[in-house]
Amino acid sequence: MPSLLAYVQAWQKPITLIGLSLFYLWVTLLLFPITPSIWFSFSRFRDKWFGRFWKHIGPQMAAEPVQDPYIHELLQRARGVVLELGPGTGDQSRHYNPAQIELLYGAEPNKDLHEQLLAKSAAAGIGRPKYRILNAGAEPGSLIKALKDAGLINADAKSLPKDGIFDTIVAVKSMCSMHPTEMTATVAIIHALLKHGGEFLFFEHVHSDADPVSATLVKLTNLIWPYLMGNCHLDSKLDKIIQGTEGWAPKDIRTIREYQNHHAFRYVYGRCRRET
Repeated sequence: MPSLLAYVQAWQKPITLIGLSLFYLWVTLLLFPITPSIWFSFSRFRDKWFGRFWKHIGPQMAAEPVQDPYIHELLQRARGVVLELGPGTGDQSRHYNPAQIELLYGAEPNKDLHEQLLAKSAAAGIGRPKYRILNAGAEPGSLIKALKDAGLINADAKSLPKDGIFDTIVAVKSMCSMHPTEMTATVAIIHALLKHGGEFLFFEHVHSDADPVSATLVKLTNLIWPYLMGNCHLDSKLDKIIQGTEGWAPKDIRTIREYQNHHAFRYVYGRCRRET
């Protein structure tokens, strides 16, 4: 059983993030025009709030030395026509090999992050016209609409292209932003959007439930976490969903070596190839 100090140290990061999010909530309240219409455009207010918060914390989280080598190794595999789900401010762009990228589509729903996303991608050697933003989340309805608007899927199509669209689909700490009930459908869409032999590359945090105390803390924290963290959920089951679906060969899913059962975040990384 870990000591009390071990739990305090493990949960220092989520507590700090909650505090920072609340700070930027007040900053946004002070700067955002407060009118009666705010309650009819609360999603826009949340985008402003999370945008300010993420522009501050995103680069720091992307540069964490524990995660960096895993993400770099994964994204070096990306090639051809690539779709990245939730690129945020583009902090992971530096891990790509531009010589291997034909086109890179970034599905990012928060417009307040788009300018910085384009700038960081260009600095990494993947600027316009090679880099293209889709104003969409990873959820099936949002993503498919954006793909149709971009002309990647026929606007009148009733189903997805049989042979897929992308050579690589990437998700780095973004799949948590959808509700767990949508995850299975999203994984199915990712599979369908990949060309035969295409790869899904991911580095995500998933439910940390090996330790009973941590499992309880995750459940309690998750009551407020999505509202403060741009709809992020601590109880993602991405790894279990991928393991339970067919059509992938291989399914290479691993937990990072540094993880211990009492940690607040369990990070998994891996690659899955759509069967040919």
